[in-house]
Amino acid sequence: VIAAALPLCCKIEVSPTVVKELYLEFNGAVRKFDLENLPARQEPKPCEDLDFALSALHEVIKDGWIFDCGAECISTTELPLKAGCSSSSAFCVAWVQVLARLCCRPKLSALELAQMAHRAEVLHFESPGGTMDHVTSAFGGVLRIGPALWDVQRLSFPTPEQGVWILAYSGEPKDTLGHLQRCKNDRLKILEKIGGCWDNHDSTHPLTDNEITLLKATRLNRAMEKQAFSSWSTASGSELGHWMLQHHEALRDALMLSTLRLESMRKAAMDAGAWGFKVVGSGGGGCAVAWTRATLTSNVKAALKDGGAVQVWLVSETHSGAYCA
Repeated sequence: VIAAALPLCCKIEVSPTVVKELYLEFNGAVRKFDLENLPARQEPKPCEDLDFALSALHEVIKDGWIFDCGAECISTTELPLKAGCSSSSAFCVAWVQVLARLCCRPKLSALELAQMAHRAEVLHFESPGGTMDHVTSAFGGVLRIGPALWDVQRLSFPTPEQGVWILAYSGEPKDTLGHLQRCKNDRLKILEKIGGCWDNHDSTHPLTDNEITLLKATRLNRAMEKQAFSSWSTASGSELGHWMLQHHEALRDALMLSTLRLESMRKAAMDAGAWGFKVVGSGGGGCAVAWTRATLTSNVKAALKDGGAVQVWLVSETHSGAYCA
C-alpha cells in the first residue's frame, strides 16, 4: 500500500511520579493502572471498546520492560475518532513511546515502535488489522509499505504540479473491526480456493459470482498500487488521481465500503474538477481524500462540504512521525 502521515497528531503530555502508577486521561475518560498489580488481560467482547493502553502495558511487560516510576499522562488528538484516520494506531504508537521512556529503554527505532504498537492494538486481541497505520504513524512522511511484511520505502511528497490532497470527514461513524473482519475473511476464502496466490488463474473450487467480483477487484487494487508506486515521481497528478478513483470504485463495488454520503462527496468533488477521490481506512463511513490541482483547492473544499462533509483539511505536508519533545 501507499500511505501518508496526516499533519494531525496525537500528543501525550507526561509528568513522571515516584509512585508506580499510571494515570491516563483521554477523550474525557480516566484510567489508572497499578504497575505492580495490573488488571487482567482484556478479552474482547462485541460492542465493547478495546483498552489499548492496558494491552500495551501487558505486551511491554511480557517483553521484560521494567518501570522505575509512574506518571500522570494527558492524551489529546487532532485526528477525528473512528473515522479511518488511524486515531487508535496513533495513540498506540505514542503510548508505546511513553512507556519506553518511563522504562528507560534505549531509543526505539521507528520500526520497533510500529511493531510494538501493532502487537498492542492488533495481535494482542487477534484482530484483523494490518501494519499500515502503525508504520505510517511511527515513520511519518509518504511511504510504500509492503509487499513483504514490514517492508517500508519512503516516497516523495507530491510536487505542486502533481496537485494537493484534501481530507474530508463525512461525519458517519464506522465499524472498523467489522469491515476489516468481513473483507479479510471473504478474501482468505477466495485465496484458499485459488491455491494461495492471487495471480493464480486456476481455481481448485468453483467461485461464486460475488467471489469472482471480489477477486477481480483485489487484483485491480494490487495492479493500481504497483502502477502508482512505479510511476510515483513521474506520473502527473491527473494520472495518480485517476488510479486512486479506480481503487475507490473497486472498494465501493466489490467490498461495499462506501456510503451514500461518501458517494455524494465523491460526485461533488469530481464535478468541481478533482482528479480523484478515495475512501480512507477501512471505509464504510469516516473520511475520504480528494486529489486535485492546487488552483482548484477552494472549489473542491467547498464542493466536499456541499456534498455532506462536516470537516475538511488541506494536506499540504505530512507529519514527520513519532518523536519525544
